[in-house]
Formats: sequence, C-alpha cells, structure tokens
Amino acid sequence: MIIVLRSIRSLFWLGAFCCVLSAAAFADQLQLHDGRVIEAEEVWEMGDAFWYKQGKLISSIPRAEVKRVVTSKSSAKSVQVRVTPPPEPAPPASAAVTRIMLKDGSAIVVDAVQEDDRYVRYRLGSMQTLIEREAVERIEREDATSPPPTAPLPKISFTTGNTGLDQLISSSAEKHQIDPLLIYLVMREESGFNHRAVSRVGARGLMQLMPATARRLGVRNIHDPLENIEAGTRFLKDLIELYEGDLNLALAAYNAGENAVARYGHRVPPYRETQSYVRRINAAYRRARSADQ
Repeated sequence: MIIVLRSIRSLFWLGAFCCVLSAAAFADQLQLHDGRVIEAEEVWEMGDAFWYKQGKLISSIPRAEVKRVVTSKSSAKSVQVRVTPPPEPAPPASAAVTRIMLKDGSAIVVDAVQEDDRYVRYRLGSMQTLIEREAVERIEREDATSPPPTAPLPKISFTTGNTGLDQLISSSAEKHQIDPLLIYLVMREESGFNHRAVSRVGARGLMQLMPATARRLGVRNIHDPLENIEAGTRFLKDLIELYEGDLNLALAAYNAGENAVARYGHRVPPYRETQSYVRRINAAYRRARSADQ
C-alpha cells in the first residue's frame, strides 16, 4: 500500500511539473473556426488580425479565422478571452509615412506605420506586418503637401498592384542581382501575391517558403513580406547558380526540391505540377521579355 501511494504521489508531481513546463513554453491559445489550435507564448490584436509569438517567430492570422483566444489561466468551464488595448493611432493624414529606411540600405514604401520600443509595424495595402526596431535606420515622414520622393522605382515591366510590394521585389532583385520580372512571375505562380498563403504541404508566404528552408535562410517571420521576398529571392539565385544558369532546373528545384531534380538525373522531374509550373513561368518570361524589345 505504501509503495502504491508513493507511486501515485510521484505521478502527480511529475504531471504537475510537466504542466508547469508546458505553461512556461506556451501561455496562450488561438482556437480557429476550422478546429485548429495555435499555441503561442504571447498573443495580441492589431487591426483586423491577431499576432502571436512562438519563440523567435512572429506571425499573424486574420481575426475572422479566430474563434476565441484562450489564456493559460483558462479552464474547460470558463474560457477567458484576452482583451488587448487598442493599437496606437496611425499617423494623421497630414503627416503621411512614405518610407522605412533599413540599416542594410534598402527601403520600404508603406501606407501606415506604428512604432514601439521593440517593433515597427507597417501596412502595405491589405498586408500588415512588423520588423524589429533594431533593423530600422530611420522612418521618413512627408507632409501631404510635399512633392513625391525624387528617387524613382527601377523601370519594371510588371506590377503586383501594390507599389510597396513592387519595390520590395525590385530591391531584392538588385541586392541579389537577379531579374525582378522572374521574382514577380515566381511569386504570382506561388502565392498570387497573398502574403498569408499556406499551401497543402505547408509552404508559406509570398514566395511559398517551406518552414525548414526559411529557417535555413535565417527567416524569423515567414509571413513578413520583406523577409519572405528577400529569402525567396536569395534561394532562387542560389538555385540558378547551383544549376549553372539553367533556369528550367532552378524553377523545378524551387517547386519540387533539389532532391527531386537529382533523383531524375538533373532533369525536370516528371511531375505534372512541376512541369506545368516550369512551362508557365518560362512562357510568361519569354513573352514579357519579347515585348520589351
């Protein structure tokens, strides 16, 4: 009897210890309408989205997809929904934010911005995301009556419909010495310019990065347009160099993976999806470049 009681007591304390560890790792839950549950260390609301932190990764999800937010103190009988303070008001129209200058020399043209000690939150059309404060050199604000910025965008033969997104493509293309039209076509094919896109196999964001690839490329927020485009562009450039300028193989590897290309003797894999993907981007690229001549 004594041995049994001691065993029960040991199991009780072990369970309690595990619960403490779990609570320390994930404090909150986002319960979604489709039945999924996202566990996070911290959750806050901004605009029409919920933002959540998992380790170093910060992501967002549309508010309409969230059924409830549950804190670590909630119980099965009493669900507590975190009520977060409203975000700081956006800058007035008379002091429009035009660009965020980053320490790496690039710039982001934005529609609205909010700052705090740790992050700079910004909006590009319907996209809302953030960047760490330490990566920002300065924020340039211009009066509504001021003339537009004198530095024009590079000449481009495409548009996503969002000037800020076009500029991110152009900046990443210039940084990694790759044709911005190619980045545009890959992004259109991958996500349709939806920064919250998630594929059936788990690829995410504008350039549809797999989480493992994103981690390898140093991405912290896979849905952040700036990080996603920069990493996707770098990955595409690496593949072009890997296959010695063979664009077909680079596109095939971007879609199906380097292992698939190697498995079929360094040829485009015989997957219908991959072959169609390579053919569509190639055809669109040739048409656009022919029209420019």
